[in-house]
Amino acid sequence: MKAPKLRAVAMVRRIRDRQARQLAGKTDAEIIAFYRAAGEAATEELHHRAKTRRRKAG
Repeated sequence: MKAPKLRAVAMVRRIRDRQARQLAGKTDAEIIAFYRAAGEAATEELHHRAKTRRRKAG
């Protein structure tokens, strides 16, 4: 089975450009809130995935 090509640089650029558009004209406090919310959402998703894996394994 052949692994698909991962175009990491292009992917990161798309993410960066999308975030730049979303944050254009925002205050420093709004930018911090944006990244804090994203971090909390990522942490919550990680905990959810870990719980799901434990249920399947155990």
